[in-house]
Amino acid sequence: MKKSIIIVSLIFSIGFVASFGYSLIQFISPIQQEISTTICIDAGHGGYDSGAIGVDGSYEKDITLELALQTGRMIQQMDPSIQVIYTRDSDLVSWPSNESQDLESRVQIGQQANYFLSIHLNSNADSNMSGYCFYIKNGDSTSRKICQAISDNLLKFHYSSNNGIESTLNYPLYVVDQLNIPSILFEVGYLSNEKECLMLQSWLTQKKICYSISKGIVDQIHKQSS
Repeated sequence: MKKSIIIVSLIFSIGFVASFGYSLIQFISPIQQEISTTICIDAGHGGYDSGAIGVDGSYEKDITLELALQTGRMIQQMDPSIQVIYTRDSDLVSWPSNESQDLESRVQIGQQANYFLSIHLNSNADSNMSGYCFYIKNGDSTSRKICQAISDNLLKFHYSSNNGIESTLNYPLYVVDQLNIPSILFEVGYLSNEKECLMLQSWLTQKKICYSISKGIVDQIHKQSS
């Protein structure tokens, strides 16, 4: 009886992953529309700055880098005409170990783009805290639409909970406020929550998150250019 249950469970798991993979292939097939635009993806922290430390000892900087690189690849698979640049593409950073110069350097790179996305992970003394949220400039309607699209996509995958879209009027953020382009800081989840910490390092969950981000951004870019 136990063997039967294990076999059925394994078949279901393989089938789910295969089905999800096939769906991704369908969704990220290149779009023929030619668009001349650039998005800068900022993997939060890096180098000297580990960012938040998960309940299992994982570093925010490592997970944000993986999410940033996967998101960039998916965007270019969805539409190869969209250029993607990164503030960093490894744990080696091009700026000094100084927070002010760190933030200034990220903004300088972001100024080369038409859209800016900074990916971060949250942490809280309350280990029950979970969910994701977005930070945008007040009145940035384009970024608000992208955030809503990302949230709608994540909802389809039943990923965590949406804690809303916050204005940097209430939570000033240098990398968002100093750019005059649509700019988002996305807190993807809580490393201080044991369940969410594990999910954020799961191959399948990362694919769902990166697909949701990429689809939301690409769709909005196309709407803006049409």
